[in-house]
Amino acid sequence: MATETQTKQPSKETFHFINDPAEAINEAAIGVTEHNSNLYYSPSHKILYRSDLETFCKGNVTTIGFAGGGHEPMFSGFVGPSFLSCAVSGNIFASPTAAQIFEAIKLCQPTEGSSKGTLVVCGNYTGDILNAGLAITRATAAGYKVRFIPIGDDVAVGRKKGGKVGRRGLSGHVVGLKIVCALADQGASLDKVGDVMEYIAANSGTIAVAFDRIALPNAIVTDISTLPPATIELGLGCHGEPGLRSISPIPSPESLTNEMITLLTNTSDPDRAFIPFTNKGDDEVILLINSAGSTSDEVLARFAELAIEELKNQGITVKRLTLGPMVTSLKQSGFGFTVWKLPGKQEKGVLSREDALEFWDRRVKTVAWRQ
Repeated sequence: MATETQTKQPSKETFHFINDPAEAINEAAIGVTEHNSNLYYSPSHKILYRSDLETFCKGNVTTIGFAGGGHEPMFSGFVGPSFLSCAVSGNIFASPTAAQIFEAIKLCQPTEGSSKGTLVVCGNYTGDILNAGLAITRATAAGYKVRFIPIGDDVAVGRKKGGKVGRRGLSGHVVGLKIVCALADQGASLDKVGDVMEYIAANSGTIAVAFDRIALPNAIVTDISTLPPATIELGLGCHGEPGLRSISPIPSPESLTNEMITLLTNTSDPDRAFIPFTNKGDDEVILLINSAGSTSDEVLARFAELAIEELKNQGITVKRLTLGPMVTSLKQSGFGFTVWKLPGKQEKGVLSREDALEFWDRRVKTVAWRQ
């Protein structure tokens, strides 16, 4: 049966393969550049950027994704041709500073000549938004063109709970950036790129489930709170924020998938009906299945199969699927479904169905995106 999330949990020790917690982000980012020659890294501001940025920014809108560390490969693994221009990382589960974000904006716009501007995207979290606001105010005063869009896609946070703050950001912004970065590559304006990002956000949702909690790497050996035996947590946030509810005993994969997909697709729930499905049997979606850190591709593939079948039963067709570790919470065990409702075949708006699929299929040169 479902019960309220418990606040006090037993704990156990876990460990992290790191040299020094203070240098974990820098060491990881340097390793990424050694793996991919398309990338450069600025350790002073923890900015990873595409090696052709100086040339690219003269004729294209540039894109910046930023977040606290601990969610890799987001966003460092998605920097490169046809994807992000820059990624900025804070410390583990902490927003980058305003100074870091400002440096990334300056890096993304040419020092001479006109600029098409920069789109800055992050998850909907207070610290991220405050620091971005400070950076963008400073950048705008200095003459830089910037559009900022924080994305909230977690349907575990309903309208009543979210209030004016809104939903938490999980992996919806990764789906949106895959599209708008391809659009930027084709020379679109900042207004166009930003409008498409907002359109995707308004038609997307994510629901996650956790099989355990999170241990911060503030030492090589740390304590981790554990869920009670035979318990999972539906809707747990990616920093360990409280979930929608704990479920015990653990449901079958089929039952769990049904509940999670229904939370995304139910248009009759006024608190959580965020995705405007038509319920006419002709809705199409892109489905992303995200590993929270330690959940294997084999497990994700089984849930993918179940999700596709459940969506089909609801008259919704999955046109594209990707799975794997996209937005992790260190080595947490769990996964999430992100659904983006594609534009209708006859829909006339900022993005056509054909362009949406073409941009999704566009090949990228990054470390982590699953082609």
